[in-house]
Amino acid sequence: MKQNIFIAIFLFLNSLLTAQVPDGVYRGIIQKNGQDLKDSDVLYIAINNADFSNSHTRMEILSTKLYAVKRAEISFDKDALHIEEKLVKSNSRDRNAPLCKMKYALEYNYESGYLSGSFISLDCKRNVGTVVLYRTEEVFNFDEEPANTHYFQHQLVRAISRGFPAPEVLEKKRMAFQFQPILFDHDAAVIRPEYHAYLKEMAVLLDAIHDLRVKVTGHTDAVGTDAYNIGLSERRAAAIITFFAKQGIDSDKLEMDFKGERQPIDDNTTPEGKQRNRRVDFEFI
Repeated sequence: MKQNIFIAIFLFLNSLLTAQVPDGVYRGIIQKNGQDLKDSDVLYIAINNADFSNSHTRMEILSTKLYAVKRAEISFDKDALHIEEKLVKSNSRDRNAPLCKMKYALEYNYESGYLSGSFISLDCKRNVGTVVLYRTEEVFNFDEEPANTHYFQHQLVRAISRGFPAPEVLEKKRMAFQFQPILFDHDAAVIRPEYHAYLKEMAVLLDAIHDLRVKVTGHTDAVGTDAYNIGLSERRAAAIITFFAKQGIDSDKLEMDFKGERQPIDDNTTPEGKQRNRRVDFEFI
């Protein structure tokens, strides 16, 4: 019940900023009313704005090889994209194959990158629910064998549950993300409060993009011995790692390094230069 309420809120928020659906192959989940979100099956829809009359859908039963490919007709009005499945073109020839023909009403949100909405079966009773999809670079699969494992389904369920946008949007955010050094007080490894919001923003990206990792490198100015500064730079990098861990970032997404005073970015003869050298730098890996 809690998950059904959550996805209803998600679909409402997704409808607040709608636009024409970009061409492409979309993949995602199809959830029947009363079904747990994590048990949702897999759905693909091929959309070509130049040829709405000859589109296709592919539904796959989660964690099986059961599937059905259907020809569909698409229409678009100011409120939604309407997709009606017309003919089963191929299927896994099993009585449990997803043969019910569906009618979808979907909306695309440029801010989230999701195509989402509702469905109702045209020929199977009590088969209604919701759909959430996102655009991929895949070629639509007409073959008997699934083109992919269903691991992406688990990633999508997690993204929806945490309120993350679609992978296409996340990648744009990653490309646009601007690193800035975290500066420290003299002989200190405590993160200043003004950097917390920036670090939380980076943590969201790390959490949302499953294969994204970050390297955290600590530095010092030239005050003190080389051995002491190596230890101080390590403590500064460790403070950042601890901050990310408290945001729920897995340790395997974090790599730590420390250079002491050996890689300054300014001279160490002025207070301003020393301050710039007392820092932690970042790099996505």
